[in-house]
Amino acid sequence: MDPEQLAYWYFRLNGFLTTVNFVVHPEQGAEQRTDVDILGVRFPYRAELLTDPMEDEPLFRQEARRPYVVFAEVKKDRCKLNGPWTRKDDQNMHRALTAVGAIRPEQIGAAAEDLYTEGVYENGDVYLTLGCIGRRTNPAISRKFPRVPQLLWPAVAAFIHHRFQAYSNQKLSHPQWDETGQKLWKLFEKSQSAKHFAHKIGAALNAGQEPVVCRRHGHGLSADEHGLLSSTETSRAVPVR
Repeated sequence: MDPEQLAYWYFRLNGFLTTVNFVVHPEQGAEQRTDVDILGVRFPYRAELLTDPMEDEPLFRQEARRPYVVFAEVKKDRCKLNGPWTRKDDQNMHRALTAVGAIRPEQIGAAAEDLYTEGVYENGDVYLTLGCIGRRTNPAISRKFPRVPQLLWPAVAAFIHHRFQAYSNQKLSHPQWDETGQKLWKLFEKSQSAKHFAHKIGAALNAGQEPVVCRRHGHGLSADEHGLLSSTETSRAVPVR
């Protein structure tokens, strides 16, 4: 399973309108500047179902009055923010903000500066943040960008399983879903528990790697999956807002 597609479904199920591999093009020449693994925007009054709306992640529901825009980097292993998004001189953030159009042109310089130095920019109209998804948190990101969310694969799997389980009737009919969405639903149907679902997600993320024996559950797991489902099985790093 492609990590970016799994991340796409996590954000999609949380109400984000998403673009995978958002490319930042150059003013001149043929080589692209860089790309964003996931660009997502979630509007503040988003609710799926008219009565008893589905509960999205608390991290995203905290922003109840402004659109929440995330530039997310996706990694199989440790969370990481790629160089093009942290080097001011490249001005890739200026280009990305201009392309997205969420803020006025005269605000782009200040927004880019805040995103480069703090990982977050906010004003009265919008909340913009860098973000990353991976198997484990990155202490360097925690130190330099304490407000930037580092979301972990076990928590991603737990959220998806809960969404499918709690609203299985509503989600049952989905012929329009893409290949990854269909695969996630099939894994959910075959899973005996949320933990079992997380095991299957880990195996799908690390397909083809040499398996190891999980002593606790007695079946083969890839080396990365074994790490994925260690003592941080349901942990997530949530920044203080």
